[in-house]
Amino acid sequence: MAMRKRKKRRHELGDGGHATAATPSRGTSNAGNSLKSILDIVSKATQEVPERDWARLPTDLSKNIDHYLYGTKKKEK
Repeated sequence: MAMRKRKKRRHELGDGGHATAATPSRGTSNAGNSLKSILDIVSKATQEVPERDWARLPTDLSKNIDHYLYGTKKKEK
């Protein structure tokens, strides 16, 4: 018969039951960070798509995205 591990109770934890991981405070600035914004990433990705591929997209893609992704019924124009 296998023995089950018992969870430690809060008072048995060495840290008194409190989390010890540091969390960043709100309002901190990312000024020195070199992270790109999502708009920069999307802009670069769309520039790499050839013009002939953009022309192949349906003109009602934004209106009927569920139809093109999941096969739902198309919405009327």
